[in-house]
Amino acid sequence: MQKQYKNYVFDLYGTLVDVLTDEESQRLWTSFAWYLKLLGLPAEAGSLRADYLRLCAEAQRAKADMLMAKGIEGPYEADILTVWQALGNEKGMRLTIRQATEISRVFRALSLRRLGLFPGAAEVLGALRAAGKKVILLTNAQSGFTRPELHLLGLDTAFDAIFISGDAGVKKPSPAFFGLLWQTGLRPEDSVMVGNDGRCDCRGAAEAGMDSFYIHTEQSPEDEPVLPKNCHRIRTLTDLIG
Repeated sequence: MQKQYKNYVFDLYGTLVDVLTDEESQRLWTSFAWYLKLLGLPAEAGSLRADYLRLCAEAQRAKADMLMAKGIEGPYEADILTVWQALGNEKGMRLTIRQATEISRVFRALSLRRLGLFPGAAEVLGALRAAGKKVILLTNAQSGFTRPELHLLGLDTAFDAIFISGDAGVKKPSPAFFGLLWQTGLRPEDSVMVGNDGRCDCRGAAEAGMDSFYIHTEQSPEDEPVLPKNCHRIRTLTDLIG
């Protein structure tokens, strides 16, 4: 008999949401460069991707240095808005948070190739809450585009709490990121993680004292580790309520 849990903690992309992006497409960088030029930023498609990757790496290092100094264990996650603001500074334009957020959403839209719910995702979340379970989102993502996508997909009110790595500065499998769950009053022994990444979701949960459910999807990493003993495989999301 399946153990009864009080709290279900879900990953988002690759678990509940079927997503495909292409950030290597030259068409993306050409279109994005034109968009930035229309904003007044002198961006060139030929160098824009290299600038973006460099600034992402710099932002990640800065976040890591800051949190390591406080004794917070990674892996770390920078807020992508700081990357766009840094790009603006290099191009001679000081971007507001609102402008950086808009840039983040346009970049995401240009890179998207597929976005939709996996079969049963909304129904499972609704059924769990109807049964009195707490449903939490713990995702490695960025608020700038994740929150509008949650709204677009009808999931913005589907969770009792939402934790996004870009806001936290750390990402799964960081103990500090899982630790945010306990600040809400959840107990590890009453909670289960549901995800498609054996390392980030399942091993991260095990190290945090949680059981987990693993579902393999197209977005699951190819180099999956051996799953922990307290992880159970499911074929579909509806297995959670079956």
